[in-house]
Amino acid sequence: MIGVVSDTHIPHRISAMPSAVYDALRGCDLILHAGDLEDPAILKPLRAMAPTYAVRGNLHWQYSTGTHDQELPLALTVALCGRNLWLTHGHFSFAYSVVDKFSGYAARRKRQGVNDMLVARLRRMRPAAADIVVFGHSHLSTARTIDGVLYFNPGSVASQEERSGEGPRVGRLVLEPDGTVTPSWIDLALG
Repeated sequence: MIGVVSDTHIPHRISAMPSAVYDALRGCDLILHAGDLEDPAILKPLRAMAPTYAVRGNLHWQYSTGTHDQELPLALTVALCGRNLWLTHGHFSFAYSVVDKFSGYAARRKRQGVNDMLVARLRRMRPAAADIVVFGHSHLSTARTIDGVLYFNPGSVASQEERSGEGPRVGRLVLEPDGTVTPSWIDLALG
């Protein structure tokens, strides 16, 4: 089982990783962080639980604070049980980040509109061998298969329902022996 988190935004949106995240990831064989972790120190406890891969997010105000994830790779490919998983935040450049920010606000009113935009971009940019694409950036979860490729967004650990329409979530991917992938989510109670 693969645990997937994204957009934790620590310490800028939430001060620390909620214990509910660790509870949700317990028992995972692999953990993926799809960017906007901001403070790379959060990877150490995740790596203590299972092998962990992470990518950088889009640049916010982090350089002014000295806490940022920009040394992480923009994207990476992981071979798993005969499948090729491509992990990215989904923004790819500062220009895309700006476009996403402005068009994303309007698209969020339609809930999945922002993910439609990201999936269209990822379809153009993904490595040809990638048959699972994991991304973040929108703070909205989705799982859709297009032309045999699964596009999966776990949502955001730092998501605020009043802002995005979806509360904090963690994703899971189960790779079945027959090669199928079953996506799911765990809603986090962070009270």
